[in-house]
Amino acid sequence: MIVVVEGPSGAGKTTWCRTHGGANALLEALPDQATVPTEPEAAARFWVERNVARWKEVLAREARDGLVVVDTDPFKLHFVWTLFRTGQVSEVEWTSQRDAARDAFASGRYALADVFLVSDADDATLRVRRDADPSRTRRNFERHVLLRDSLLRWYSAIDRLEPGRVVFGLPAGGITPELIAKGKRTTRSGRGLFDRLMKELAAV
Repeated sequence: MIVVVEGPSGAGKTTWCRTHGGANALLEALPDQATVPTEPEAAARFWVERNVARWKEVLAREARDGLVVVDTDPFKLHFVWTLFRTGQVSEVEWTSQRDAARDAFASGRYALADVFLVSDADDATLRVRRDADPSRTRRNFERHVLLRDSLLRWYSAIDRLEPGRVVFGLPAGGITPELIAKGKRTTRSGRGLFDRLMKELAAV
């Protein structure tokens, strides 16, 4: 079973994963920004292939341990979608990454987790948490705050695909028996699932 913990910068994702995921936690490792291509189609392929590799790592951990708690969604297409929704990237940048992700999703190389725990902390709370943690620079913090509402809309759309698999808020009780009881998603990947998600997003 794969549980993803997601939310904007300062939401407490990493702390929650360390506290409640224990040995099952898989923390995020960011790439060197200097390695990211600037041309939109090359950048789209870079991000999709990087996140496909992370999904492969998630599957390996699931096969080994049965449960993996992932800090930040490997299916990170939400990032460019929320940037596009808030006018921070062009339509070409969104569609290039969407199309590359669709191909990977159709072949089963990219997929949805079984359960998503999504922090819904408001802007003021995010700023308080940022200020309380001087050990991290969070250089894109303000950008992430702007993306918060669109991020919640993205995961609301995912929840409509198979209701009950997105939980808004990071549970104080950790990985509860109720979360484990949700089990594996009926369908994790495939062209049809991807297209259903895009249809849901078009309606928000």
